Amino acid sequence: MRKAPLKFLTILVTVAFLLSSVPVVSALKTEIIYTGTGGDVSKNYYIRNYSPRTPVTSEVFQAAKKGTPMFTFGNGSRKVIIVAGVHGNELPASIAAVKLINYLAGKRINGTVYVVPFLIPSSTARSSRYWNGKNPNSIANVRGTPSNRIVQLAASRGVSAVGDFHSTRPGGVPGKTSILCTRIPTYESYRMASYMSRYSGSALIPSQVAGKDYPGALEDVCNLAGIPAVTGEVRSPHGSVASGSVTKSYTQMIAFLKYNSII
Repeated sequence: MRKAPLKFLTILVTVAFLLSSVPVVSALKTEIIYTGTGGDVSKNYYIRNYSPRTPVTSEVFQAAKKGTPMFTFGNGSRKVIIVAGVHGNELPASIAAVKLINYLAGKRINGTVYVVPFLIPSSTARSSRYWNGKNPNSIANVRGTPSNRIVQLAASRGVSAVGDFHSTRPGGVPGKTSILCTRIPTYESYRMASYMSRYSGSALIPSQVAGKDYPGALEDVCNLAGIPAVTGEVRSPHGSVASGSVTKSYTQMIAFLKYNSII
């Protein structure tokens, strides 16, 4: 058998080394992190018509029928969670999260990103704000609730930061596109929100102490647990999608990932 020329072998070795040093493109991984919440989110007019029409989106919608879906990208040591759809009638953030999942599916990740586009898919399908008659963003401190499940996951998986994304109706609270955060006990929440505010052109709304202004809110419960968290809000009527609100929510999510050096 003829031996391969030395130059050819050198090229092969060089290519193999270069390929081995390139980060692996993240693969879409799906978990159902909470059962009993599943719903057909494609029945929601805005979710169906405003989300990217791709095979990835179809996979997201199918997973949501089974319960609360979580999609994982990358496998690095720095881990973050992005959550949307805590309130099923706040639609721009969920659509932005589906858009983000499509983006991350082909992106090299410097860490690990968990994305929960619909915390309660059955509520999103009906544009309902409540879960079992309760506000999901006031019971994140109650074990056994969907919002508390996020807190548990963040703690058990060593998550460095949590971003919870919503929309706020005109005249509501806070009523404007903004980033909410707290200074105490997790000052990193404030630093992260300050960066996101500047990057996305959103107002900065800090609270002094977690749990005082919004007791039981996902952001506050995470901060009280020592997990830096922020809340992103975009201005849009409940049960609808205001012009530009999806893009603004998506930009807030990108700012969250950039601050945490994930992308």
